[in-house]
Amino acid sequence: MLAVIIQYLLSPIVFLLTFILPVVFYFINRRYVWFSILLTVIVELIINWGNFCYYESRGLMILVTFVQIAVMAILILILKVVHAKIKK
Repeated sequence: MLAVIIQYLLSPIVFLLTFILPVVFYFINRRYVWFSILLTVIVELIINWGNFCYYESRGLMILVTFVQIAVMAILILILKVVHAKIKK
């Protein structure tokens, strides 16, 4: 199961949404960095609508999306901590 989640997070579009988008939002305007999570969820829903509608893969897609949100939140918090340490 962990291998499936890691493989999903490293696919090209998901990688851009999960890791690059929060960093870009962080450097553009730190106040709106949390909107990157909302934007990612909306894009993921649009891209994977068929998987969310199919009853057998719905649970897996919800789990993967929650893991993706958690990874993004951790990345944003790490960016904030690093910025606070650099500022001192």
